[in-house]
Formats: sequence, C-alpha cells, structure tokens
Amino acid sequence: MPGYQGASILTTLRRISFRPWLLLPLLAGCAGDGGLDVVRVERGALPLVMVETGEIAAVRAQDLRPPQDWQSSLTIVELAPEGTVVAVGDTVARFDDSSLARPLADVEDRLRNLAAQREGTVASQSSQRQALVDAVAMAELSREQALLQLTKLQFESQTRRQESQLTAERARIALDEARAKLVAQAVLDSLALAKADLELDDARTERASLLERRRARSLLAPLPGLVVYLEQEDRQGKRTKPRVGDAIDPWRPIIQIPDLSAMQVTMMVHEVDRHRVATGLPVTLRLEAYPEAVFTGRIESVARLAAELEAGTGVRGFATVARIDGSDPRLRPGMTAIVEIGLGEVADAVLVPRSAVVERDGEWLVYPRADWPRPQPVRPVAVTAMTVAVASGAADGTGLPAGTELVAAPPKEEE
Repeated sequence: MPGYQGASILTTLRRISFRPWLLLPLLAGCAGDGGLDVVRVERGALPLVMVETGEIAAVRAQDLRPPQDWQSSLTIVELAPEGTVVAVGDTVARFDDSSLARPLADVEDRLRNLAAQREGTVASQSSQRQALVDAVAMAELSREQALLQLTKLQFESQTRRQESQLTAERARIALDEARAKLVAQAVLDSLALAKADLELDDARTERASLLERRRARSLLAPLPGLVVYLEQEDRQGKRTKPRVGDAIDPWRPIIQIPDLSAMQVTMMVHEVDRHRVATGLPVTLRLEAYPEAVFTGRIESVARLAAELEAGTGVRGFATVARIDGSDPRLRPGMTAIVEIGLGEVADAVLVPRSAVVERDGEWLVYPRADWPRPQPVRPVAVTAMTVAVASGAADGTGLPAGTELVAAPPKEEE
C-alpha cells in the first residue's frame, strides 16, 4: 500500500470498502466507565474492495424480430409472458396471418384442379396412345397381307402383279404414317405433361412460400433462455414494451432470449478508479432481490474509452464486465447487484474502527480510553468505510497495541 498522504487519503480511497462481517469482533463496542462507548483495536488482515452497483446480464442473447414481410406492419396476436423460461422451438410470439388465409386457400384449390387436370391428361393420352399403337399393328398386318398376296401372284399376269405391288406400297405408306403419328403423339403428350408439371410446380412453390410466410409469423425460441421484452418507441416518442394488438414494423426486434447458463454483471467504474481495476480481479456480488446469496466471478473486460455515467453530468466512467462463476436460476437479466471488486489486502495490520478516528487539520487522531480526553496521533496506511489500518511502529508515538480500548465517536473539536 502507498504511504500516508495526509488528508488526501480519504479522497484517494473514498470508493474503497471492505467486508465488515470479517471484523465483527473488532466492531463490537461496549460502554466503559463514565458512559463512554469504546471499541477495541485488533490486528489482522484488512481486505480491500471497491464497491460498485451493477446489472446482471446474459453473456449470450439473441434478439427476435418480425419476419421480413412485404407488409408495412404486423399485428401481434400472441405473446409469451415476460420472464417465461423457454426451450428451443417454443413459440414466444405470433403475428396475425389472416391476410394469408385467402391466398393459401386459392393456391390449394388451384393445386387440386391442376392435379386433376393432369390425371385427366394422362388418361386421355393413354387412350390415344393405345389407339395409335393399334393402328400401327393393323397397318403392319395389312402390309404383311399385301406382301403375301404379291408373292402368290408372281406367276399371274403382269397387270395383276402391278396391282398387288401398288397395294403393298399403300400398306407400307400407311404403316409409316401410323408409326409417325405414334411418335408425334408421344412428343405432344410429353410436352403437355411437362406443361402440366410446370404449372403444378409453380403452384407448389407459391404454396410453400405462403406456408413459409405463415410459419414465419410465429417467432420460435432459437435457444433455451428467458423471454425479455424489448422497448419500442411509438410515434409520439414514448418507449413501451410490446403488447398483444400492437402493430410492429418488420425487422424491429421485440423480444430478446438471453441464455441463462452463462451470466455476467456490467457496471461503470469511475474514471478516477480506472487504474485500480484490471482483468482477472476477483469479484463478489449480492443481489438486491436475494441479499443472502453470494456469487463470485472475475473481471473479464474493461472498456478502453470512457463514457458519461449519466447524460449531461460530465462525470465519466469505464464500462466493466465481470463473468459470474457457474449458473444459478436466481440470476436474471436486469437484476441489480452490489459488486465488490477485490483489490488485495493490507496484511498483518493494526485495525481501528473508523468511528474511533478523527481527522483534524490534516492529522489523524484516536482517543485511547486510558488517556481520555487526550488524543493520540496515528498514521493510516489504508482507509475503508468502516476501518482504518494504521502503522504499527511505535517509534513515532503512533503505535497502538492490539486490544487497546478507544473512545468511539469522539468529538471533532476539543471541548
């Protein structure tokens, strides 16, 4: 610890506190002779801490916002109560999707009609194809008969043979035409089915888009955590939390889901104390809601740049974050915490209750009961809200043996 610097030590250490429950024996006063309240000097270590007020926050959180929809605003029809603990996939909010009901019904009807039309087309094509196949078979049979007849007439007159050849040629042409019709109809059928399939695919894509838009109207928890409403600014500039019936602009987050498995405390450290705070320092914190519970952690980060503690005051500080050890269901975002930052300790010190020390004209005095009302000067090496650690040497007359009784709350001026 730095040496004593006169009256400025209170200013230098004004924000340093300590854990009074460690010094209960020291602080126990008693009434001495003459009705004087006395306290006793103790010897031991004086833990030094800096006390700040912080706010509990989750290490990891995710904001949820309305879907990116073409509508200018979406109306909330359902909200999970704020503070609800949710699991992955739980619905935390739902927006009005009635505007999608009619388009969705229309596209469902169109899909059914298109599917029925395709089935009718397939049945019609099957019937036509079978008729063409039969026609090809008949043409093949006719040609075979014509060729057979031509063979039988090879010893007949030339006229009859020529007539038979013409008949065979007509049969061949008829067969080629039947086969060509079958091939052409197959192409036409394929194109008709492709068109029907394309119309079905378009309708299915439209339905999938509408279903996705309807699904997106429900906000689902992406991680396990707690439902926290985010404030919105209305047209009059008033900040309010979302409610059922509110019309919300798309892309504006309305709910935050903090992950309760890893928590931290955020605080602002006054700029004059910045040099005392460093990453890795231990912290102890208590919640105003659960004062009996004690949590521990360590400083994880300190901002590089100062910011105003309160707008317009000119008082600046550094945003500081401490990671809390483990997890506890009592830790909820937004809770107020009293944070003690461990700054080390004064080892093997003479400890005097603060109530027994008087500062006068730059000199620090105590009033031993045995010498009352004559004061004795002391040289402090560390000052907290409840205790003063004083130099233990007696060479300069400032030593105080452990157990010395001192008058508590002595007068500030000699009477």
